[in-house]
Amino acid sequence: MNKTMLTTIIACACCTPITLAQDHRADRGDHAHAAESKPINAMCPIGQEPIVDEVPTIQYKGNTIGFCCPGCDDEFMGWDEAKRDAFVVSAKVGEEMGEDHTMPVVAVAPVESQPYTLDTCPVSGEKLGSMGDPIIKVVDGREVRLCCKMCVSKFEKNKEAYFKQIDERMIADQMPFYPMTTCVVSGEPLTEDGEDIATDMIYANRLVRLCCKMCVKEFKEDPGAFIAKIDKAAADKQRADYPLDKCMIGGKLGSMGEPSEIVLAGRLIRFCCPMCEPKVIADPAKYLQQLDKAWADSRP
Repeated sequence: MNKTMLTTIIACACCTPITLAQDHRADRGDHAHAAESKPINAMCPIGQEPIVDEVPTIQYKGNTIGFCCPGCDDEFMGWDEAKRDAFVVSAKVGEEMGEDHTMPVVAVAPVESQPYTLDTCPVSGEKLGSMGDPIIKVVDGREVRLCCKMCVSKFEKNKEAYFKQIDERMIADQMPFYPMTTCVVSGEPLTEDGEDIATDMIYANRLVRLCCKMCVKEFKEDPGAFIAKIDKAAADKQRADYPLDKCMIGGKLGSMGEPSEIVLAGRLIRFCCPMCEPKVIADPAKYLQQLDKAWADSRP
């Protein structure tokens, strides 16, 4: 399994909170049902290789998942629910990684699964966590975290206005870390005569800067490829001066081999091993604040 695969597939695509009514093995045992359902994925989420027809599939939340080897199903069900949901979302839009994909130097989360990285509820303005565990929803392909169940219906009834507020905050938050001075689509400069002329947009909770609105359409035709370029540029730019020599979850960087890496909200985050990544994804605002402080402290 590729070490730099979408690590614990960053993120959190919990469409609506769903609890599995039975163990996945019960669904897997229904061979007739499995045979009638075509897998939504072409690549195994564990082995990152083409799925094999002879390997039993499983049913997960109404979706058939295929695998390359026996035993991969158990590993898949060992993922947390948010990660499994994120894989389903990415597979359905054709963004799953596999052996035929060129893997970037840095692990890049699926386009549809970047977590909500702000620390407050977009509806109430309350700090996330102040009313118990945040409610995680995926609305129009984007993760949103809300402080309580009461805010869910309010958000869905006026999602355009709330997304506008979220976008403004995310643009301001991620702008200092944006790595490119040219449009990722056209290659044209984002400034003219010293003036910023970029068209800024938030796509799947991450900042994308384009030279003009004409490039927006082309970007959306293949967002995964363009975001991979942006994230690689961010990782390459931030790696040399990365302000921490220790994993925010585990031990010293390099103590367990080559550090694993993700790009989250425009920031490179380095780990002692991939096992530490889900903890950051579970509470991204907390760890991004720690990283931002480290960057601030490292500068004269």
